[in-house]
Amino acid sequence: MNFTLKDYKKIRTPFAFFDETGSINDKINRFFCLGMIKCMQPFFLDSKIREIREKNRFYDEIKWNTLSKAKLETILDIIDVALKTPGIYFSCIVINKDKVNFKQEFNNNPYEAYEEFTEILLKKAIEENEIITVLADFVTTPKNIKFEVDVKHDINKDLERLAIGGIHRVDSKGINIIQVVDLLIGAVSYSYKKHLKLVEGDKNKIKVLNAILRKLGIKSFVGEVNAKRFKVFEYSNDLKKALKKGHHPNG
Repeated sequence: MNFTLKDYKKIRTPFAFFDETGSINDKINRFFCLGMIKCMQPFFLDSKIREIREKNRFYDEIKWNTLSKAKLETILDIIDVALKTPGIYFSCIVINKDKVNFKQEFNNNPYEAYEEFTEILLKKAIEENEIITVLADFVTTPKNIKFEVDVKHDINKDLERLAIGGIHRVDSKGINIIQVVDLLIGAVSYSYKKHLKLVEGDKNKIKVLNAILRKLGIKSFVGEVNAKRFKVFEYSNDLKKALKKGHHPNG
């Protein structure tokens, strides 16, 4: 779809809040997961989270890996408003590293793989009338890695239009919505690990996982989810090929 400046009322300019869980280089943990929340007006969800924080005097970072009994009630309240707030769209890509030939596909370059996974997730989420601004959790990388520049360039080139307006890495400690992404992708990843009995089952994490599944009306994240505002999909070569140049994922 081609736009000119006079079409500005037809163009949507959402934010994408981006995070990951796990590590591509971690040989012990099988799953790596990237996720994002896309929304036009972050103010509405962010203000509700701030209200919950103030009410509960909760000033810690919201993280899946630090869930505890003391934090449980606040975390469940935050998840509730995140899933109820209109205009919030969550999507994530699950990478089972046991099923990926990193040498053949990415020359054993974890940064190349990370960029590829990021581009797939973003392409799957971008609608034809959208120009997205991405705020991603900061990750330390070598100086020669220009993630923000490369991903923006690659997606705009492949989709043959301005689809990504800009990408900036930020400290997630100050960004509530990125922290919510951490919770959701943590739950998705945990669901896969629990299904394969790779974890014994932390009762606080299970309570949060079950609460999310219950609110979505599903039993598990394993095998992908394609709800209107909550999508989970798995990385594969077929998916990579389907997003070849010139092909819009939602078209």
